[in-house]
Amino acid sequence: MLQWSSGPARSTVSKVNVQARSNNDHSNPNDRMSLVVLGAALCLVAGCVGGGRVTPVSSLAQLEPESTADLGSPAVSICRDGDGLLVLENSGTRIVRYGFPNSALGSALGTVSVRGQSPFAAMDTLPLTRRVTAPAGVAADRFYVYLYDDHALYRMSKEKLDLQAWLGNVRVAGLASFESGVMLVSDADRGAIWHKGLFGESRQFISGAEIARPGAMVALPDGTFAVVSAASKLVYFNRSGVVLRTVPLPQGCDLLAGDETGVLCIGQSGKPEVWVLRGSRLTGYGLPGSVSPLSFVVVGGRLAVLDAGTSIRVYRMPEAE
Repeated sequence: MLQWSSGPARSTVSKVNVQARSNNDHSNPNDRMSLVVLGAALCLVAGCVGGGRVTPVSSLAQLEPESTADLGSPAVSICRDGDGLLVLENSGTRIVRYGFPNSALGSALGTVSVRGQSPFAAMDTLPLTRRVTAPAGVAADRFYVYLYDDHALYRMSKEKLDLQAWLGNVRVAGLASFESGVMLVSDADRGAIWHKGLFGESRQFISGAEIARPGAMVALPDGTFAVVSAASKLVYFNRSGVVLRTVPLPQGCDLLAGDETGVLCIGQSGKPEVWVLRGSRLTGYGLPGSVSPLSFVVVGGRLAVLDAGTSIRVYRMPEAE
């Protein structure tokens, strides 16, 4: 397990330099320079990174899946939808909705093969009224489902199931619900976050100068938001677009999901590990086997991982330490 606590970093370089001077005020300048270099090396080993501190405890603890569902059709993304999840299929023609009943019901549609006692089951499908070429991601709020490809964002009413182009000329890197029918959109090409209104109006919400290279994003239960920035840090901001704080992350993170308590799961596409952030404590866990995450969600006290687009692996969330 690897733990990372945010907060003021302890500078090993400064500590070594102070000790060196107090023990030998008249030492050779070259010796003092050697101590500085040694101190810098020790700082890297100890994990001094920006405003955080990494403490290697042991190898990552492994999360064992409690069940695995093999999908009948390849998928590209999953998202939370109330107490269940939505699975966007690679065909760009339909979305499958899954529920998390209290007992295992098996597959209601016969489109999945479940190994282990499944806490979730396929419930129904949402056919798309237009085919989306090369779909990339999906999100949902109370009244709408959103999906996107490499150049546009689409919106579909859950009642009418009529898919419409909603925002063009955009390469979406992340979505977060501002309120029902209103979304915050991370724009990978422009490096900004947009506010997309209920009736289609758009405005820049946060510029790239404030948050560099915004990516995956979530709305938090306290009304604030968190976004992965430059694939290396997590930035919190409020509904006015004011940055509140920043937490350093392992390099390369591009996946982000949260639960109803504000606990966040962070990861990297294709890398079999997940980082759980509770408050300021970041703890890493390994995903056993050849798991290749494309996206994940936290729902019902479980972490659901879309593995290589062919299966969904469900893990029980680790307990707080």
